[in-house]
Amino acid sequence: MKKILLSLTVLISLSYSAEYNKHEGTMLSLSCASCHGTDGKSPGAMPTIGGASKDYLYSALLDYKAGKRYGTIMTKHAKGFTDAELEQIAYFFSKVK
Repeated sequence: MKKILLSLTVLISLSYSAEYNKHEGTMLSLSCASCHGTDGKSPGAMPTIGGASKDYLYSALLDYKAGKRYGTIMTKHAKGFTDAELEQIAYFFSKVK
């Protein structure tokens, strides 16, 4: 049983092999500030994304990029980033307190 759990843990950690780059994440996240607010804390009608889980944010961004999730501008916006850049954005906002 321990070997199975260890194997699963290793496989899960490999699926998130990209390491967080604070500078890259900060720079990339600036493109989100006009709608979602500084540090993802929306001042208005847009959703607050700061503090959401990295997995949720990354999945949502990939869905927008693939057209599986609808948003007035998010689909076009997400297509402008690589998957690795979207992951950095998700990391950045997940670290907001």
